[in-house]
Amino acid sequence: MSCPKEKPFCELIAALGTVLDMEDEVKLYHAWRVALLARRLARELLPGEEARIFYAALLHDMGGIGLPDHIVHRVLQPGGEEDLEVRQHPLRGAEMVRLLPVLGPQIAVMIEQHHEHWNGSGYPRGLKNGDIHPGALLIGISDIFDLRLRVSRVKTWERVRPTMAELSGKAYPPDLWKVFDRLMNSSFWEEIAYDSSLDERLRTVHEILPPIDGLTGDLLKVTISLFAHIIDAKHPYTGGHSHRVAAYALKLAEALGLKKEEREDLEIAALLHDFGKVAVPRSVLDKPGPLDPGEFEIIRRHPLRTMALLEQVSGLRRLAEIAGLHHERYDGKGYPYGLKGEKIPLPSRILAVADAFDAMTSSRPYQPMRTPRQALEHLREGAGSQFDPRIVDVACVLVENIGE
Repeated sequence: MSCPKEKPFCELIAALGTVLDMEDEVKLYHAWRVALLARRLARELLPGEEARIFYAALLHDMGGIGLPDHIVHRVLQPGGEEDLEVRQHPLRGAEMVRLLPVLGPQIAVMIEQHHEHWNGSGYPRGLKNGDIHPGALLIGISDIFDLRLRVSRVKTWERVRPTMAELSGKAYPPDLWKVFDRLMNSSFWEEIAYDSSLDERLRTVHEILPPIDGLTGDLLKVTISLFAHIIDAKHPYTGGHSHRVAAYALKLAEALGLKKEEREDLEIAALLHDFGKVAVPRSVLDKPGPLDPGEFEIIRRHPLRTMALLEQVSGLRRLAEIAGLHHERYDGKGYPYGLKGEKIPLPSRILAVADAFDAMTSSRPYQPMRTPRQALEHLREGAGSQFDPRIVDVACVLVENIGE
């Protein structure tokens, strides 16, 4: 059974889980493996909590989104669990997820506690026994399994089992270990242990999303705004970027006479225009000097990733093109498709100007921060080549009317 009328909300959460599983354009399958395994355990041990545990597990490493490399690599390094960033990521993730409407407060506690151990040796608070949320224990054992599986040269339960068994009564209660052991000795092993099996299953991801009870109101809009903060959180200098781009794009759209529905779509596309950039390594985005050809190719692919992610969300598919084409140039020399002039959708042309203006007036490692008037000069220089000249003219009027 999949999410009913709130399906787009569930799909957007699933898309974020997919982003959390990406590193350097490579799928790691960590969040999804943990989520599917924790959900299977919940079906047997905590059936009423199955959906909440699934979504908590899918987002359990949200707090690691701004780190230079994926959290699983940091944990597996020698002394990794003593890394301050590692020990703080459950708290940071819970704080971010708590803002999700309805679902957030329900799953935040599980995310905060997924590294707590049954015997009190975990983090961040050193909770033990019954003080740990039962759902957090299911996510915790699933997370440990994924990490043990990654370092095992032979992907069989017989090889992984001893390192899991030794943590029974320490990281997780013996009763949970017994259920887990029995599950891994079944056909479920084939479904969960191999990346190829997970990839096949995720091709029908919409069919495996559990419904969430009690969802009301404009969930999608609130969630999109939160996602913009999460997207920008990967890089210190991009804080607030997506919301500022959305605000600039709306002013341009209003001045250009776009209808209310078109402006609303543009706002959402602007908030999510960098969704695919979350999978771009910080070493590339934070590089102070010129990118080499391989690095630039990674950058060129992020709009395609944005479109692929938004196309997973039934309520946002119509916006995938608007969001993903904001790096096309008016002269046809942009990316990802090299579209030219009015073949680029008008909202994408607006978004290109808004995005460039904010990038120029913000602190970035690869270029000096400009004043608004200096940024306008750059826009004028690019009118007719990089940017639609009509939109640049409107931007100049708007900025000059509000002054420096």
